Amino acid sequence: MKDRLDLNYVQNEECKQGCNKYDRKEITENDLCSGTNSTFDNLPIRCVGEWGMQKIYHLVQYFGIFSNGMNNKWNGELNYIEICSGPGRCVSRKDGMEFDGTALSIIKHKAYKNIRNALFFDFNEVIVETLNKRINALNKSNAKALFGDYSRPEALCETIHNSINTKSLNLVFFDPTDCSVPFTLISHIKKVLPNADLIINLASGTDFNRNVINALLKPDSYTKTVSKYSKFLGSSDFFKDPVNIKFATEKNNQNLRNNFRESYKNSLRHIGYEYFDFKQIKHFYDLLFASKHKMGLSFWEKANKIGFDGQRELF
Repeated sequence: MKDRLDLNYVQNEECKQGCNKYDRKEITENDLCSGTNSTFDNLPIRCVGEWGMQKIYHLVQYFGIFSNGMNNKWNGELNYIEICSGPGRCVSRKDGMEFDGTALSIIKHKAYKNIRNALFFDFNEVIVETLNKRINALNKSNAKALFGDYSRPEALCETIHNSINTKSLNLVFFDPTDCSVPFTLISHIKKVLPNADLIINLASGTDFNRNVINALLKPDSYTKTVSKYSKFLGSSDFFKDPVNIKFATEKNNQNLRNNFRESYKNSLRHIGYEYFDFKQIKHFYDLLFASKHKMGLSFWEKANKIGFDGQRELF
């Protein structure tokens, strides 16, 4: 896999490796490791699971086809926006292997030459400062990390509006670690950028999976959880559906996960999205792709003809 995905791999000898969730509470803050900095540039790094590279693979595969395929159709007005960007470098807690995160993977991609502007938002000032240092080291004047609180969609979208031509084509990647990004942010971005393909990290195998059954069966005791997921979905209908309550009684997490993803797609349909696909990243989360145009879906399918494991899809 490393031969096909060049992420500037290097072994971080100071990584503790094999940290469980209790260890991570002690040595990380907002997933930034306090035990070691990057071997590559001595700046902060984000502790991630072994599946992190798979997410990056699907993202950069699509980015390359999107950027090259549409460059001549939008007068050079192609942009990339990332919400919850991270600091740009990651370290796998499984084996201590360090590698470029999503932001640097995009900036270093050969198709980045087609991009007019790249904006990377995070709600942690240390992360924003760190990513900007890495961007500056690459001399990318059209890329910038910015503070952005996704719980304040209006303010974040005002920054986007002031930075990007609304008559442009955009790829927006949402990469939260849980289901906390409110759907109102998606709606606001759609208003500011009418032409945007979306790739969204749905934490349907971790955060959601741990809490959904209690939220469905004991909603009065888990009001905060119900509220959180309802804001994420843009509707509370999921928790009123007797089919989902039945699945919760049966502890049928897979069908709940499928219906959760379908509920999210329904909310996207309400704001004009028509074409969808997803890639399940092991049992941890889903990457949901959404586009207003059939060509976007065609690009996505082409980008994923060869999977992360090197296997070619038959259909």
